[in-house]
Amino acid sequence: MGYREKSHSGHLACLALLIAALLVAGCAGTARGSRSSVFKPDESVELADFSLSRADALVVIRYPAIIQAEAEEPYFHAFSINAIGGEVPPANRTKRVTTRIAQSVIAKSNYYVMSLYRELQKELPQDTVLLSPHIILWDPEQGVYSRPILATEQIPSVITVDFNVYSYPDTTAMMDSPPITFGDLVTPLFVLHSDRWLQPSTNGLLLSSEPLTGAAWALSEEQVVSALESRLNFTPVRYQRPLDFISFLNRRAPDARDLPLKSVSSQSRDVMAVEQYPVEKIQMRGEMLANLTSDYQSDPFVESFVRGAATRVKQALNEVNHDKATFFTRQNALARFDPELAIAFLARAGGEDVRSRLQLAEALIESERKFISAQSLSIYDGTYLGDYGDKMRQMIEGEYRLLEDRRSAARKQNVTAAFAALALAGSIYGATASGAAGAALQSFSGLFVLGSIWAMSSTLETRAESAQMSEHFLALIAPALERQISVQMEWMESKERISAMGFAEFRNKTLTLYQARIRSLETRFADDCLFRHPAFTVAGRWYGGCRDGRADGRGYGVIVDGAGNTVEFLGQARAGLAEGVGGMIARYPNQTGAFYFEGTFRGGIPDGVLRVEEPGGKPRVREFRAGKDTGAGNADAVQRLVF
Repeated sequence: MGYREKSHSGHLACLALLIAALLVAGCAGTARGSRSSVFKPDESVELADFSLSRADALVVIRYPAIIQAEAEEPYFHAFSINAIGGEVPPANRTKRVTTRIAQSVIAKSNYYVMSLYRELQKELPQDTVLLSPHIILWDPEQGVYSRPILATEQIPSVITVDFNVYSYPDTTAMMDSPPITFGDLVTPLFVLHSDRWLQPSTNGLLLSSEPLTGAAWALSEEQVVSALESRLNFTPVRYQRPLDFISFLNRRAPDARDLPLKSVSSQSRDVMAVEQYPVEKIQMRGEMLANLTSDYQSDPFVESFVRGAATRVKQALNEVNHDKATFFTRQNALARFDPELAIAFLARAGGEDVRSRLQLAEALIESERKFISAQSLSIYDGTYLGDYGDKMRQMIEGEYRLLEDRRSAARKQNVTAAFAALALAGSIYGATASGAAGAALQSFSGLFVLGSIWAMSSTLETRAESAQMSEHFLALIAPALERQISVQMEWMESKERISAMGFAEFRNKTLTLYQARIRSLETRFADDCLFRHPAFTVAGRWYGGCRDGRADGRGYGVIVDGAGNTVEFLGQARAGLAEGVGGMIARYPNQTGAFYFEGTFRGGIPDGVLRVEEPGGKPRVREFRAGKDTGAGNADAVQRLVF
């Protein structure tokens, strides 16, 4: 075989490889996703709930439900300029289809969150999983923010889940790699957080979708600062955390660098860091979507994502101290009934008068939890089982069929292009000598352009109708919140049924019932008691036992200096300083996260064997002498704080 023949066959081989590569690229560009999530289901994981309180919820699920009219334009704008998965060209940010996608995020989040709610409700004890739908609002000072529609977040909860689904704002890139929720493709965004005392080193933030990590961390810090200010000023804690996703849009993606992070699949589960959940575009099983409107008992989203996510939530519940997670939120809930009792709770004050008040207040908080659980179930019934759910399933099934038609067309187009390419092979080779190859290749590559772009604006306008779906949800949620609900409250040997139209009426009845039955407290707590720390020149405030104007006995103390350094202490004190068993959180403005010490203190500083937690590290047991770390300690010698 001569050189010319070898060269000819070499060119054909190269062309064949090129064709194969283009065919693969064509198939990849038809909107595919991963078949499974990084969250793996595990039926062997069972909840071990050792909570001391009956009042607590285990999980609160927050999600965007509706949007106020004045907030629409700012939300659309924030959505278009803060895209996850790439940057949207300025010319594409103001298209009508972009607003449709922004609306679809809310409409579809309403629907898909119900799968997570139902799965957790099935796995966890009755009335311990609550929904907290949020309304998206806007004002000139705060920008875009959200607020809960129900009183759910006033109930003490071990873990809070932020959930929504996401779609990339630019339709011209939909058939490529950016995240999307359309048809059989779903991109979940997922955050787990709790009270800061549960995991002080990360301000209570446990897990976050990667793009939301910066916003979630900033919100957790804000929550801490607000709580400290309230405690220092002897005022109720009223901070309301907006949805992490909405805060992400409003803040233009705060930087998440230098944070203590670990991957979801990390084996170092005990490292004090935030788990990062990657952005997943999950492809649900087509055979389950093809007839979704007629058979939705087998939920494709549960199989592809929810079951694994529910396992992760149960694992988180098993890994944490429930009473530690809810101690301060219980105190906040008690303060709504009885501020004096709330301080007695922090001080762990004894006495029959405190005990009877606490039992009654917790029984009433438990009844409020059951009331909100009934509201949550009504929302689920209306959203998933009612007309809203029917329309959403019709839309999702229609989107799936459209995607499948597009994928089929792409495959057929690729085959046609392959035959055309092979037919052109000889002419391309022959043209190389004359310099005409460029024109031939241009005509060849033009065959693939048709398979790379899909304008779906007409689909969103005719099928999704996301704005109407949001309005439909608002119409559906109102009767669910105002219907008559009856809850039986059990307290000591008595039982009483409380009925109300809406939570406001229910809360009024529980407050009236409490005030009619309480006895006066024998113990009085000063509101000007001082708490000190040797490293601070300023004094802080103490909630609990007091002698001569200084902390004495069990209670809670907080100090904040002018530079923003803070220390919190829960436990025993004497002469204004930490003295005995307790837990202390130290935060410094120039360092990320916080440091936690639990064990014995003397003169306000660690002294003895303590458990130490710091951002990005594993918990350590260290021995201290007058505040100095002298080396490793015996774990059995740590005296743990009882919540």
